[in-house]
Amino acid sequence: MRFFRTYQSEIYGPYRTALLRDGLFTGLIMAGVVLFCKLIYYPINTPENLVTDITLLVATLFFTCRYRSSLPEKKVFFKELMMYGLGLGIVAAIVYGLYLLLYGSVIDSEFPSRCLSHFVDGEMSGNASEEDKINTVAVMKGYKLHTWAFIGAFRTAVMSIMVAFISSLIFRTEKDIVKQKNK
Repeated sequence: MRFFRTYQSEIYGPYRTALLRDGLFTGLIMAGVVLFCKLIYYPINTPENLVTDITLLVATLFFTCRYRSSLPEKKVFFKELMMYGLGLGIVAAIVYGLYLLLYGSVIDSEFPSRCLSHFVDGEMSGNASEEDKINTVAVMKGYKLHTWAFIGAFRTAVMSIMVAFISSLIFRTEKDIVKQKNK
């Protein structure tokens, strides 16, 4: 097992409180972007889209940089930034999913039907057999608002894995020290 390394690292900052606070802000920023799109007459057609993905990326990069600069010695390991980024993304996904519930029930009642028509159009233009298309569309027609909100929250959480990895690679300042094996 020589290819597995055990690293010795120290977590320098209060990343748990920072990820909760910054995850909340990121989710609210994503919600604000969706609301802004609705106000400029460009309502979203899917619970996950490029606008929210870019917002998640920019917000995570910003808050990761801010977190690193808040540390006393500005030293941060990849592991700490990964935990911070993943936590931030999970909190943002929960806030965004709850916002989609509010958005679809109060602000834009046409949201679930637009999501359904968008995904049905995509499914019908796919390469699957006609029977598979009909079965998939039948399942999608049973989706309610909470299903679309869950899809948006889940995809945001999955995207946060990639975004956390990118931000961790960019903003890490310390390399871990490899522990010596006990013989």
